Amino acid sequence: MKTVARITLKTGDMLGEDVISNHGEKLYSKGTKLDPKALDRLARHNIMAVTIMEDIDFAETHTERVKLSEDFKNFKRIYYECVPLFRSIIDDMVNKHISPPMDQLMTIYVKLASNAKNGDKLLEYLRIIPPDVDNMLYEHQLNCGMIASVFAAWQGMSKQNMFTLIQCGFLYDIGKLCLPRELLYKPSKLTDEEFALMKTHTELGYKLLTEIGLPETITLAALQHHEKGDGSGYPNHLYMNDIDTYAQYCSIIDAYEAMSVPKTYRYPLNTFEIISNFEKEGNLKYNQFKLNSILYHIAATQLGLHAKLNDGREGEVLLINQTHVSRPIIKDINGELIDLVSLPDSISIYALY
Repeated sequence: MKTVARITLKTGDMLGEDVISNHGEKLYSKGTKLDPKALDRLARHNIMAVTIMEDIDFAETHTERVKLSEDFKNFKRIYYECVPLFRSIIDDMVNKHISPPMDQLMTIYVKLASNAKNGDKLLEYLRIIPPDVDNMLYEHQLNCGMIASVFAAWQGMSKQNMFTLIQCGFLYDIGKLCLPRELLYKPSKLTDEEFALMKTHTELGYKLLTEIGLPETITLAALQHHEKGDGSGYPNHLYMNDIDTYAQYCSIIDAYEAMSVPKTYRYPLNTFEIISNFEKEGNLKYNQFKLNSILYHIAATQLGLHAKLNDGREGEVLLINQTHVSRPIIKDINGELIDLVSLPDSISIYALY
């Protein structure tokens, strides 16, 4: 709601509060939709200002309210201002083998981070910002650098180590831009041969970043971010102890970002679906100390949201289960508690509002 001068009112505006005359008479009740007759009556009673409803007041879900908020609109504007500069830096690296101006990359980080109230909001904004098809690969890298900043803060990293992880996040996937565009943007499933070519982006990125002369932490993040702790990753089938620590973080960041954005074949997964996917394969493929802490923090950002289960029940996310982070305790509309841990795995959170 907002308070506006009476002379700025227009037909169709809806009152957010009762309008009381200077003599104490209720002229109109909250929720009244103003018509020309009402506007004239307010003028005759010399009403100077009234409170009216805004679009955000009609939003039914949490995400709709966030999208209509001034904070998000401002973040989105700044985000789209940053994308061309970020793209220019990345393109110069790929096409001209120019070392990136790290100060400019960190300025982009500071500008975006300072326009989100906290890390929770930053993750939320990145999840709901509309993607630009022409800039998808660049936005993916930009998002991963920003996600890295949140995860680093949750892990209690020093400022220097946080900045290193942010730079890894911005650059680890750069090898994809060394591949044919038609491969990167193919709308259907890749053939085995195409997927084999796609997998070479780790080595291409490593080669490019090494030739430019970037630190080993960044080059190894490019090379190893698809390695898995059980040896099932690529390109070298490394086991956990042989994977660089920043690359381990980038592996988590990469998977999180991929699941949280829309694909041609699915909508973005909700937070607890993302966490569930990590839990299903995380014991062996990701560093558990790093992953478990991050998953708990991600889940905690959803406390208080309205959850809808796939069996039709609804309620508020009340508590996070420490041992089964993807299956929180829900308080339904009748005040009853639903502990998802006690229910079959087939019952899960379908949507969050």
